[in-house]
Amino acid sequence: MLVFDGTYMLERKEDPGASPAHACAWRVKIIDFSSGDSSHPHIRPYALLADRKAGGIFETSCAESLGKRICRDFDLHVPDILWIEAFPDLPGVLYVAVFTPLYRDTTIDYTVTWRPILENERAAVAPWC
Repeated sequence: MLVFDGTYMLERKEDPGASPAHACAWRVKIIDFSSGDSSHPHIRPYALLADRKAGGIFETSCAESLGKRICRDFDLHVPDILWIEAFPDLPGVLYVAVFTPLYRDTTIDYTVTWRPILENERAAVAPWC
């Protein structure tokens, strides 16, 4: 089931509301696998597809720049998400985020590394790509 299909934008903190041409924007789709066939459970109950829109002056991924905000907005937990992104400089190729927790006092932050998408992951999200 598709939970969200819309745009998330990264604005410059020093100039909120600045021209969208200077901000990065991603088309984000959030898929809820947990509402599907219970006889075929997924390892992760959610998938997130992020595709960066043209323009913007920042070189960053959606996971690194907006991951916390998206998780907060939809009450998602990082270990429950299969995070998939397409990068403009690598057309037609999808990558999966690997989140490594960093424990600091009472908070958890994550570092993000990327790996190519596996065929079973691609098949799971194919209806929404």
